[in-house]
Amino acid sequence: MHRLPALLILLAALPACEPQPEGGTVAVEPPAVAQDPPAPAGDPSAEAAMAEVLRQLASQKLRVDLGRGLIEIDAEVCQIYEPLEYLLITQPRGKDHESLFLVNDLNAAALNAAMLLLGVEKGLNGRFVAVDPPPTREEYQAGVRDYTVEPADGDGFYIYASWEETRADGVIDRRFHRVEDLVLNVRSERTYERGKFVYLGSRFIKPHKDAEELFAADAEGNLVSLIYFPYENHLLTGKDSEADNQYIWFPNTYLLPPIGHPVRLLFSLEPLETPAPRVIAPAGR
Repeated sequence: MHRLPALLILLAALPACEPQPEGGTVAVEPPAVAQDPPAPAGDPSAEAAMAEVLRQLASQKLRVDLGRGLIEIDAEVCQIYEPLEYLLITQPRGKDHESLFLVNDLNAAALNAAMLLLGVEKGLNGRFVAVDPPPTREEYQAGVRDYTVEPADGDGFYIYASWEETRADGVIDRRFHRVEDLVLNVRSERTYERGKFVYLGSRFIKPHKDAEELFAADAEGNLVSLIYFPYENHLLTGKDSEADNQYIWFPNTYLLPPIGHPVRLLFSLEPLETPAPRVIAPAGR
């Protein structure tokens, strides 16, 4: 419980989100019964502190289930035709022309706090290592690369997307996919390799030496990447064996709904076989 005071201070400093209409959410399964947050037996102060953290996160449009190790957010399909660099961004700052999903006005620092609350540990980003000695001109022209790639590694989350589609006859189809299956490698003719997205946790940056520090994921709006970027400004990175190449990833239009379609995204510490029941935000005081 030593994380709670710092998380409360962080969340108290975040701007409040406007209430969102219930009609904008997607319920793939019947709602789950809200679970009381775990706390040491006989420690009401810890229980109250944890409940307050969950309420603060819910006010930031983040629903957290500590018992099941889940974070749930409501997002939408961002685009289905253009090359991808990111899986998820937040508007208005994120690179929406290069992301599969977007969420409006989600505070990245709050999402980071939710991930830390579930106990995730910072991993290693993918790295580009120069070859020593470098290839000769002839080798380079023949396709020999002047670097090797060390893949991202470490703790993180499995990510799932679920949504509903209504057929012409009114029948509702419920979709549930690993997000990797929604991204195509057009060079290798396969989907993105399955695995945990590695937690990087973003970092603090200064636009110039006299500026105040900014949380990079909030300043840029980019949350989850599909390819390796040298600067860890986002929260999570994928780790496909070809994640060094930014030109080969495209949306899987065979599975995806249209642009703007509401989608429920689940960040899970453990693999899910079926859609998790909807996470219920704790009631306010």
